[in-house]
Amino acid sequence: MRDNGRSGVQPTIAHVAHAAGVSRATAARVLGGYGYTGAETRQRVLDAAKRLAYQPNLLARSMATGRSGMIGVVVADIENLYFARAIRAITDTASANGFGVVLTTTDEDIKLERDAVRVLLANRVDGLIVSPTSSIEVDHLIGARDIGCPIVLLDRRVPVLNADTYAIDNFRAAHQAVATLIKQEHRRIALVSNAPSHGEKQYLISSVRERIDGYRAALHDAGIRIVPNLIILGGWDTENLARQLRKLCQSANRPTAFLATDSSVALVLLKVLREVDLSIPDQVSLICFDDADWTAAVTPPLTVVSQPIRELATAATEDLIARLQDEAKGPAEETLLQATLINRGSVSNAPAKSPIERQSQKVRG
Repeated sequence: MRDNGRSGVQPTIAHVAHAAGVSRATAARVLGGYGYTGAETRQRVLDAAKRLAYQPNLLARSMATGRSGMIGVVVADIENLYFARAIRAITDTASANGFGVVLTTTDEDIKLERDAVRVLLANRVDGLIVSPTSSIEVDHLIGARDIGCPIVLLDRRVPVLNADTYAIDNFRAAHQAVATLIKQEHRRIALVSNAPSHGEKQYLISSVRERIDGYRAALHDAGIRIVPNLIILGGWDTENLARQLRKLCQSANRPTAFLATDSSVALVLLKVLREVDLSIPDQVSLICFDDADWTAAVTPPLTVVSQPIRELATAATEDLIARLQDEAKGPAEETLLQATLINRGSVSNAPAKSPIERQSQKVRG
């Protein structure tokens, strides 16, 4: 190792302190995340630690501070591009601040989420970043909070939990997407999600519920009758989702436009549209949430709602670390970032209206 002149020797706090020009006690406070240190001094220590590739002794730090230096992360699906990007931002931000990350996934299963939180708490993580499966069944999160484990919510809102929350303005994003389709004379617009349907909207995860609300509000504002069977929920079952879409696309009065609530749903929809020989955008227009890499590479490239997930996840992680280091105090806050509609080639004017469609174009009375 070049910086400390001890090739092959693991750098210690003493090496970092010497490189930063501070006492060992000061370096220990910065690297251990406890006590107070001035911002300039703290940055010198962190820069020195990075330069020396210093790796903290987590066991020793845990014994000295009562903290593990680990953040627990609970997300729905690491194979989902949205959450994959979030995880990368979380780990990058945590690492830059001297924290490790323990990652768990739930597959949108509340039992798995309860188990994940239990295991993370048993392993003494300092705090949790959670994308909750439910906005209703959150007693396990309330329990974690009540024993002193700080929680920051990512992507999904749980008002009863009263935790710092980082999400996008889903209502506004969906409203804007549907309004864009309406401007192209579309009147039969379907919303497609793979979320479960329990018959009552409060059981939906908050992001899906808010997108449905934005979809419905845009139709209402334009004086278009809301048709319940144009809201398709797959129940986390891709085959079920495809069956519902196939039936809808083969109906006599099929939609002329779709809003997909994520890119994985858009992939299912594209496959069904090919099967039933409906072309984009001549016969059907499509907008989907998530600017996945493939959405710009297909023909035609898809119009998307681009979500600032890296910014959200970075801010959520910085917030949790600030809470852990007593740099942020006060009541919980909610931060909503705005999504961006990127217009590409999958939206065009609606096909000529059929007699049935003209009859259905009425203001809700």
